Amino acid sequence: MTTPTLLGLATGVPENQHRQMEIHDRWLLPYINSQRARAIFAAAEIETRYSVLTDATFLAAEPGTKARNDLFMAAARPLAKTIIGQALAQARLSPRDIDHFIVISCTGFDNPGLDVALAGELGMRPDLRRSALIGMGCHAGLTGLDRAMLELAARPQGHALVLAIEFGTLHFQHGASLENMVAGALFGDGLAAAVIGPNPDKTGQPRLLDTMTFSDYSGQDLMGFHLSDKGYQIHLATRVPKVLRDLAPTLVSDFLQRAGLAQADIRFWGIHPGGAKILDYLGEALNLTPADLSYARQVLRHYGNMSSATIFFVLDQIIQQGQPQPGDYALLLAFGPGLTVELCLVRW
Repeated sequence: MTTPTLLGLATGVPENQHRQMEIHDRWLLPYINSQRARAIFAAAEIETRYSVLTDATFLAAEPGTKARNDLFMAAARPLAKTIIGQALAQARLSPRDIDHFIVISCTGFDNPGLDVALAGELGMRPDLRRSALIGMGCHAGLTGLDRAMLELAARPQGHALVLAIEFGTLHFQHGASLENMVAGALFGDGLAAAVIGPNPDKTGQPRLLDTMTFSDYSGQDLMGFHLSDKGYQIHLATRVPKVLRDLAPTLVSDFLQRAGLAQADIRFWGIHPGGAKILDYLGEALNLTPADLSYARQVLRHYGNMSSATIFFVLDQIIQQGQPQPGDYALLLAFGPGLTVELCLVRW
């Protein structure tokens, strides 16, 4: 049986780069107006983030949800076409070779959505299967990979294209609540495209071996992204890192055990950098080294948290900098509302 393989991976950001403290000082200070905010921004371990916005002018008048979503849709299409083109080029495929197109976002949507618009503009086939994973949150990138694996399980010669696209900066909220300050200090804009397909004859490309989902339904109130008349309001309980610390060791152990592996067999750790504290606590709980966490920390430092797209940036760092060798394993972990943990086992 053919193992689903990552044939192409591309990541991207809008052209507007902003330094972390400039976002606070020049963008958000008038609307947060709290001495505590600057300390939160400084402690986030983020140096730069990217945005579809050039400055805070759009956010100044507290735009409504429709205005924010309209801007999302207008900015998403050209950026997505570029990144999809790069991923397809790596895979040596054309848009018409794609059998299933999966679009992921929790920061913007429409109906018909990006899946339809992009399929038409890129010249994909009219019998293309489409799925939209909308509103799931930061873990949904790995959910998309799982759905791509299911596509190949049903149709082993098929090709799936996964697009994760998030513009979190469009949803900045006025007011000095702790949640507004944390969200304002953390989220950035980014997108990624991955092509999954059969590759039985080649080595050296990452193969997707298994996935697992775990949801702690008692923790539904810990993390959320709630619709309001002025965009989405982010809820992040301060105890989320500790909850994840307590959950992770057992989840990782159980997941690896069913593959006949132990933690020592994992060479690369791709952890969603939901925040610096999450990385600190998970590193402690899983006895990870600074090198193990370096890929996630680099992404956090240069891009912030880009929700569902972020895990693809971490995987790209592993591929580009870690230079995996045939036989190496990587474990990807992402976390989101629910409270949900997604795991994905990769082998080169």
